[in-house]
Amino acid sequence: MPNVLILGGSGYLGTAIAQALLRSGGYAVWGTARTAAKAAQLRAIEVSPVESVDLANPQTLAQAIDTYHIDAVIDASSAYEQAAGVLEAVVTAAKARADTLANDKAIGPKLAFVYTSGSWVHGSPSRRVSDLTPPGTSIAPGKPATAVAWRPAHEQAILAARNVLDVAILRPAAIYGRGSWVWGTWWGPLLAAAQSGSKDAIQIPADKAARTGAVHVDDLADAYVGALDRIQGQLGSWPVFDIATENLSVVDLLEAAKTVLGVEAELQYAGTMGSAFLEALSLVANTDSSRAKQVLGWSPKKVDLVPNTAVYVNAWKATEALKSKD
Repeated sequence: MPNVLILGGSGYLGTAIAQALLRSGGYAVWGTARTAAKAAQLRAIEVSPVESVDLANPQTLAQAIDTYHIDAVIDASSAYEQAAGVLEAVVTAAKARADTLANDKAIGPKLAFVYTSGSWVHGSPSRRVSDLTPPGTSIAPGKPATAVAWRPAHEQAILAARNVLDVAILRPAAIYGRGSWVWGTWWGPLLAAAQSGSKDAIQIPADKAARTGAVHVDDLADAYVGALDRIQGQLGSWPVFDIATENLSVVDLLEAAKTVLGVEAELQYAGTMGSAFLEALSLVANTDSSRAKQVLGWSPKKVDLVPNTAVYVNAWKATEALKSKD
């Protein structure tokens, strides 16, 4: 049974991935935890916590890979500034393992590494984009969002490490379900208006033409299982996959949320106000996940966000209420 270490293991996405791996019955799962409370949360869901890893110190990650006999690392962290250091640590651990085996005149499997990128690297493409087109290049139909302009080069660095690693790169669209924080940017102003009873126009920090890709967190977690199941030679020559179930108009999304929250006020789209994050949310997505279905065996189940908006808005609302009590 492979040992998997999830960076960001106690986070929103990391927890979902851990649970999906455990449900599959094929993996033992470790997860990083920055506090004793987070470690306890991981133990409660049958994940072994690793409290020694500091992503700002790559050596601690390399040591943990060795200490816990890790076979695969999944980077589901939000430690963007440490991304290069994470890759360095994984490569260092992989080389050390290979050197040990070479001294024994033996050959063994490569360490596996799954990186979480994102669909924002495609920008607002002029046509439907394929994950076979490297973003940030002259042949890409769109320019990466400013907030993730660094990511195409990092993806290339991961792909260049395939001499010592088995790799996969997953590019999820905006993740929804349960307590996803990203949707609070748009739903938050609606909830505030609903709670205050205000009838004043609501300023939405988005472009009206925005169209966002979306994927439910549980479906996304299943894609990680599919990638790990196939990472030793079954992902083909280009192990990069866009993960989205829908491309949705921001107007459709917010009008549906208005109805759920009982908001009567007009929505006014105020643009992105120079914010790189808001710019990324306001891209015009044109994402396709055919290859994920073909290669990973990915079969998403939750594919109708707008018709089921009540479920997801109320889950997000409940999560926000719980946070306020902490």
